[in-house]
Amino acid sequence: MENKHEAEENVHLFVLIHGLWGSPNHLQTVEKAVVNSLAEVSEERIVTLKPSSFRFWKTYDGIPRCASKVIADLFYEIETLKKNHKSKVSKISIVGYSLGGLISRYMIGVLYELGFFDEVQPVFFTTFATPHIGVRFFKKGLFDKTANIVGRYLFGSTGLELFLGDSAHLLEEMATPGSRYFEGLKMFEMRLLLANIKNDRSVAFFTSYITEYSPFDQMDSININYLKDLPSSKVGSATVWPKFVDLRQSHRITDAKSRSGNKQEATSFIRSNKLVRWTLLLSATVVLLPVYIPLIISLSLYVSGYSMVKIRCLSPLDLSGHWEAVKEAVFHGGTIDSKHAEQGESRRQERLHLARHESFKGDTSNLTENVMENMLLAEDKLANDQTKLVEENEEDENEEGNNTENVDDRDSEDEDNNDSANDTDTATSKQEESPLLSDKDGQRKSVFSSLFKKKPLVISTAENDKAIEEHLAQLKSYVPEEYPLFSEDVKLPVLDTQKRMIDNLNSLDWVKIAVYHDSFNAHDGIVARRGAKTNPKGTCTIYLWASILRQHLKDR
Repeated sequence: MENKHEAEENVHLFVLIHGLWGSPNHLQTVEKAVVNSLAEVSEERIVTLKPSSFRFWKTYDGIPRCASKVIADLFYEIETLKKNHKSKVSKISIVGYSLGGLISRYMIGVLYELGFFDEVQPVFFTTFATPHIGVRFFKKGLFDKTANIVGRYLFGSTGLELFLGDSAHLLEEMATPGSRYFEGLKMFEMRLLLANIKNDRSVAFFTSYITEYSPFDQMDSININYLKDLPSSKVGSATVWPKFVDLRQSHRITDAKSRSGNKQEATSFIRSNKLVRWTLLLSATVVLLPVYIPLIISLSLYVSGYSMVKIRCLSPLDLSGHWEAVKEAVFHGGTIDSKHAEQGESRRQERLHLARHESFKGDTSNLTENVMENMLLAEDKLANDQTKLVEENEEDENEEGNNTENVDDRDSEDEDNNDSANDTDTATSKQEESPLLSDKDGQRKSVFSSLFKKKPLVISTAENDKAIEEHLAQLKSYVPEEYPLFSEDVKLPVLDTQKRMIDNLNSLDWVKIAVYHDSFNAHDGIVARRGAKTNPKGTCTIYLWASILRQHLKDR
């Protein structure tokens, strides 16, 4: 008879999928939020997997190829967990960032067709800043017209799919009711999306929020309001609030005197100083236009051509055969294939190495992304001359601060250093590992507090949970007619294909979260991909999202 140390443990596996030019490191903050937030409310052990097999320039290989690699990583990890840890994956949740959200949806379709969800229960599906209905520029200027034509050829097969130029019409197929992708997506207990309303030049609001409205182009005439009474967090030396936008309360303003002109808390000096901001922008434009942009476009075109030739020479992965082996060994009492076990361990070591050491390919792909972002930033600024930002007035913000409960800090290891989760590249957590403090009423309350360079991360899950209980019904409701900013004059001339995708995807239930980060690169900030400290507002926003998942698990 097995003793309790040999008893099989059920696992809830979170698969975190990065985006274009990306690497698994981009999702470290999201990973820690998942592990820290869900351990004490989950009946299963929380385990995370950040696939690395399609990183950097490999993201040009097309959504199907990238998704196949992720599925192979998933199958190997399921086998490794069974063999090395006597753990069986019984539930799965998927988080996709940017392009990773589309890769996730394709992956879900393949898993559905294989019968994967007959053995493993799908729970959460989340996307952060994902172009669900493709990429398209709508302004009448030369830049947008050129971008719509040239863009599809810059990023390999992936570019054709993103710009809706592929012969297979993949994104439309993925949003078609009855398709394997749509039916698989329907099986998840909760679907969530987070979309930047502004400052995301990689993925526009309309496509990440799945809507034909683009109401935030003229920010100097808009008053942004956030969901009320959201709790503050301390990230490093900054006290910040989550940036969940209240679309029912945000509105246009016509009287210049009514504009408070307030910036968000913890906004950088460069961002808040108009003179410095424009000086740097013009300097970057002078350097980028003659030097970096031609270089980067040439490099991207070269990699694009290489990728398209390469994928024609590669054989498709035998996912069906692999799944049959996994199903028999893990779920029906068989034995793990020794070659699969070796491959699984090898991939773990590869991910661990990548987490600690970026490669030359990673450096060049990051450079490409940064230059593309800066080019779009320059075009956006010069075209729109957006210099004024209007948000909640100072009085409202102070009220939020006064309502924040003080929480004691607790020191632990550096959040940004490699922790035990990186020993196997699979972050895990048990209920007793989440730190707990007591409030004045003697009730236990989860608090995440870790010391990095003597700057703590303090986030109260009790307060976050309370806020989610109050606002979740509103977040689950998508009613454009009730949003003052969603008027006919901000409707985009989307393609008929995109309109069908919008209608089909919105026939599913979503928790939709509009996010506003007053930063140069909100696409970076929405997942705090350079670490928790680098984007405090992004970090506390991520932890509030995690409380939505907590609430669902507690209610089950």
